[in-house]
Amino acid sequence: MKLLRPLLSIAVVVFTIACNAILPTEEPPGVGDSAERGYALSEPVIAALEEYKTDHSVYPATLDELAPDYIPETPKKIDGLDFSYSSTGNSFIFSFHYLGPGMNTCAYTPEEEWQCSGAY
Repeated sequence: MKLLRPLLSIAVVVFTIACNAILPTEEPPGVGDSAERGYALSEPVIAALEEYKTDHSVYPATLDELAPDYIPETPKKIDGLDFSYSSTGNSFIFSFHYLGPGMNTCAYTPEEEWQCSGAY
């Protein structure tokens, strides 16, 4: 009986460690409620950027050029999401940044679509 308790304790510890390795408790960058909210708020902006390029043959220099003809207003920091944009004329990077867990950035380009990274 005395030998069984330490073995049982070791088995519980090993099982707990194995479960945490297989089923991580933290979401990776680009996954979760904050990321999904960022994707949803980004969709109309990305569609407006593509429509603008169709009309002008280049992407706008700033997001301000989209409002009010392509979107009602440019995206602002909302619900812990912060948006940024840069253009090269023939391409662009549109991204949002959020916390939880860690500091995360999801960036969209027409060539690679969404790429997310972060630090826990």
